[in-house]
Amino acid sequence: MSTNSGVAPDVISLKPAWPLALCAGLLGIGQNGLLVMMPQLVSMTGLSLSVWAGLLMFGSMLFLPGSPWWGRQAEIRGCKFVVVAALTGYLASFTLMALTIWGMALGAVGLWPGLCGLILSRCLYGLTVSGMVPAVQTWAIQRGGMEKRMSALATISSGLSCGRLLGPPLAAAALGLHPQAPLWLMAVAPLLALLLIAREDNDPPLPPVAKQSAHLSRAMLPYLLLALLLAGSVSLMQIGLSARLQPIFPGSAMQVSHHVALLLSLAAASTLAAQFLVVRPQRLRPLHLLCAAALLMSGGLLLMVLPGLFTLYTGIIVTSLGSAMATPGYQLLLNDRLTTGKGAGAIATSHTLGYGLSALMVPAVTALLGEPMLLGAAMMLSLLFLLLCGVLWRRRNDPEF
Repeated sequence: MSTNSGVAPDVISLKPAWPLALCAGLLGIGQNGLLVMMPQLVSMTGLSLSVWAGLLMFGSMLFLPGSPWWGRQAEIRGCKFVVVAALTGYLASFTLMALTIWGMALGAVGLWPGLCGLILSRCLYGLTVSGMVPAVQTWAIQRGGMEKRMSALATISSGLSCGRLLGPPLAAAALGLHPQAPLWLMAVAPLLALLLIAREDNDPPLPPVAKQSAHLSRAMLPYLLLALLLAGSVSLMQIGLSARLQPIFPGSAMQVSHHVALLLSLAAASTLAAQFLVVRPQRLRPLHLLCAAALLMSGGLLLMVLPGLFTLYTGIIVTSLGSAMATPGYQLLLNDRLTTGKGAGAIATSHTLGYGLSALMVPAVTALLGEPMLLGAAMMLSLLFLLLCGVLWRRRNDPEF
């Protein structure tokens, strides 16, 4: 018995995590791919842009109940079970969406039956795919061991970032073949991932850490609040880019769209750079990484609200470097206190709440202060993030924290 337990970690550490990162990358491809083909979705279905925005938000908000539940299932049934369920749900969701849109475009499916089919597809997506990120993060940590947790999380984050980076060009290239081709691409991709994951072993859970708890406690709430503030700040930043660019290029929507695409691509590239150069080599301890990330995010968003195009581009690079470093920082600090599966599910839930917070803040900020202040609102959330990091730094020697 003792011999097996001594050998297992060495065996597990030799297993590559890139198949898991590939599964995570499917999320980025699907999310950004749908955004690229939004005009085609509107024209093929006859549904307005606001209806489609509501459908996308509906699927994302179902991550709230789904992520914590799947995080527990990863600990009970194993990570492979959850990843296979998520990929199956991904496949079923996009297949149903593609068939529904195809029927609506041909006139064979009416408006209301089509809308019901689209709602069902997003329901399948939210309730199953919500388990993907918590499961692959937990699985990657199991393979790398506790001492390589930061590197394992960076590998999964790199997969997500690559998906977000590749999603728009892949969708744009598929649109050149057929208006519905990106949907079928998204439906086929999880089938390939399923064939890949089917060959992987379901690694056993890591032995429990002495300080880890099976239940959330009050002392863990700061890390969940950090996740909420980060997601809200990044979401507001992305939404506010167009409003920030419009005064620079008045009356030129094409130039604004061009610069938004460049800025988002630059943000994704900066995120990858931080993950490969800082997070994966584990150059900083989690709390140091988190505090450095908070300073970079606040400084970057301060640059973005200053006038000028150069400061905007410089600011998004700095902000993206910080946001890429922040996520593994607070996730590792939470995982020191909460079991890995439940911790990953709780963080995913907090991210979803952060996106919901930004969606609520957009109309409020726009009505009271105007659209150009969206970046200012993102900076305020980043300053709250920095303040909370300062509190954690001051209490770093407190046994409760």
